[in-house]
Amino acid sequence: MYHVREVAQDPGALLQALQTGAPRQLRCAKIKLTSRCNLRCRMCRYWRTRDEVSLTTGQWRGVLDQLRDLGCLKVHFSGGEVFLRADFLDLVEHASGLGMKVTLTTNATLLTPERIRRLVRARPSGVSSSLDGPRPRIHDAVRGIPGSFRRTVRALRRLIEESRRHGQRPRVRLNYVLMQQNYRHLPEMLELAAELGVTEVNPMPVDEKGERRNRLSRSQIRRYNREIAPQVLQLRQRYGFSTAPELVYPFGVTEEEVRWSARGLYARGAYSDKPCLAPWMHLFLAWNGEAYLCCMTNQRMASLGNAAHEPLRDIFLGPKMLEVRQEFLAGRSHPACARCDMFLVENRLLHQALGTFDREISGETTPAGQTSTPLK
Repeated sequence: MYHVREVAQDPGALLQALQTGAPRQLRCAKIKLTSRCNLRCRMCRYWRTRDEVSLTTGQWRGVLDQLRDLGCLKVHFSGGEVFLRADFLDLVEHASGLGMKVTLTTNATLLTPERIRRLVRARPSGVSSSLDGPRPRIHDAVRGIPGSFRRTVRALRRLIEESRRHGQRPRVRLNYVLMQQNYRHLPEMLELAAELGVTEVNPMPVDEKGERRNRLSRSQIRRYNREIAPQVLQLRQRYGFSTAPELVYPFGVTEEEVRWSARGLYARGAYSDKPCLAPWMHLFLAWNGEAYLCCMTNQRMASLGNAAHEPLRDIFLGPKMLEVRQEFLAGRSHPACARCDMFLVENRLLHQALGTFDREISGETTPAGQTSTPLK
């Protein structure tokens, strides 16, 4: 979700959208341009893709035009690896030219000097890349390709240098997938990030269902909270990174939260009584045009429509999305929601604003420590 503080300051429109099922505006979209990847990450299957049916450059340009017409403020491009598409920078430039904020995720191993110069000229608002270890041995073992650490770090240095040369503040963020193999090295990762000059480090607990292969156990999470998190907090303070609780304690702090996280349920019960509000503001599109609520529901639910054959307006405001929103309001979220920590902060802020707004317009008072909500 995007610009939720703006929505929270005036939640009347959101309340009306919840009541009618018809949002006024699609605020942001995520486009997964390809499922192909040049790395072989141990926690991911996208690199196994050999052939895929994907939208053409012209079709994606049309999709971006439709997003703009729906009022979309931000589009995020991801993969697989986005630079495996020869037209990727064309699409970035087109989206930016439409006035939308553009962000992207790349492993950066395919960023040549010419691509970096062109990317900087397109002025993306943010670039996210992944480093899963502060040293080659750790990162390359996770990413499955020798030399990937060296190529990523070299490209990030060049990207930041080129941004500064053009007078831009380099908004480069590192994603750090937390798993058994690397969670003890997060403090070292923060030190490397500070040396590189990146804007932020985002710890991401590994998404894994079923048998535990990479996910932290309960005892490992307790060890992280006891031994690693205090170091993380200290280093974040030292280097000027955010000290928001979710970045210091991504698995939660209470014993109940630890139990949830050890099972891979990173929402930690957040949607047991209040729905995720992303379906009213956000849309996800896969490489083949199939539309879903978000990246967590990609291929984990029936498609809401296909952008290659249907107008986006008919998808975002259509009967399938309306049915999903009604299910969410009735307390029946999708099972994937329990695994998702992506919008926890945003949902907390929006539900708090909705509760306050509801009390103000109804003239009700609520005992200290409790909140009311217009959703029940």
